[in-house]
Amino acid sequence: MNPTKLSSYLGFAQKANKIVFGIDNITRKKKPYCLFLVCESASERLIKDIKSYAQDKIPFYLVDNLSGLLNKNGVKAIAITDKNLAGAIIKELS
Repeated sequence: MNPTKLSSYLGFAQKANKIVFGIDNITRKKKPYCLFLVCESASERLIKDIKSYAQDKIPFYLVDNLSGLLNKNGVKAIAITDKNLAGAIIKELS
């Protein structure tokens, strides 16, 4: 995984408004999500909630230092709503 490339993809998602931050916003907004990213330092409860929400239909990845990749403090979970960006991120994580 190239953290610089991943950070760039996440930056594109932010600028295009194709990202949803936090478990509360993810469950509140009924958008078609393409990918979930959760920080490895997130609580087990948050990880369990995201996995439950994804229901094995939406890809789910644990990422080291998600806040650092996004240049935002305190980010533990995000959802990507753009199919092409999600595909590029998944390719980078695999």
